[in-house]
Amino acid sequence: MKKFVFLLALAGLSACQPKGYHVASRTASLTIIDSAAAPADSSVARFLTPYRQKLNSTMNEVLTRSTGRIEKKPVDGPLNELLTDALLQQAAQRYGKPLDASHLNYGGIRNNLPAGDITTGSIFEVMPFDNQLVVLTLTGTMLKQLLDHFAKGDKLVISGLRAKTHNGEVQDVTFTNGRTLQPSETYTIAISDYVADGGDNANFLKDAVKRENINYLIRDALIDYFRQQGKTGQPLKPVSDGRITPQ
Repeated sequence: MKKFVFLLALAGLSACQPKGYHVASRTASLTIIDSAAAPADSSVARFLTPYRQKLNSTMNEVLTRSTGRIEKKPVDGPLNELLTDALLQQAAQRYGKPLDASHLNYGGIRNNLPAGDITTGSIFEVMPFDNQLVVLTLTGTMLKQLLDHFAKGDKLVISGLRAKTHNGEVQDVTFTNGRTLQPSETYTIAISDYVADGGDNANFLKDAVKRENINYLIRDALIDYFRQQGKTGQPLKPVSDGRITPQ
């Protein structure tokens, strides 16, 4: 039961009154609106019904299926890898050319994916924020700083490369496209606008060589990816490929 209290007062401030005038009296009334006692408005309910039905239909759309629960974990979680792989693929399609890697902030993944049906609602639970995918061009030095920054808390969520970590630093970085990490070379990374704007204390990313907005919500990219996977008829499997290996 929710109660809302409204206090209506007729009052005046002397500073707001013309010279020579003053407040002669004040009156107030208290009105309590009790949601439990108030009758339902059937006309409003009828008005909202088609919108509720459409929302339920959208959220209950089955995109694909999974053979088991897909969970995030600090290092090499199956969900970490699945989501960043999805973003790397979808961002490259939207960008129009291959990208070197994709990154997600660990804290932005808000839920796991269930076994069985994965619906649009499931993706909203995983990624409830309206964060945009952006493409950053970084020097090798800046990319190394990004990888080390998130490796320190064992929360490096990445696709497109493999690396070992030791004492909060990445080592032996190799890209799946065959490139190696060189300080003076540049790399294109799909990343959340939140992190690109300095979120998670990644302020150094504001000095990226280039930033390109591709007008693509991370959540929409994931929905598109899972819908495509569903069309293959093959269920997802909760696996990890060991791309980040602590030493």
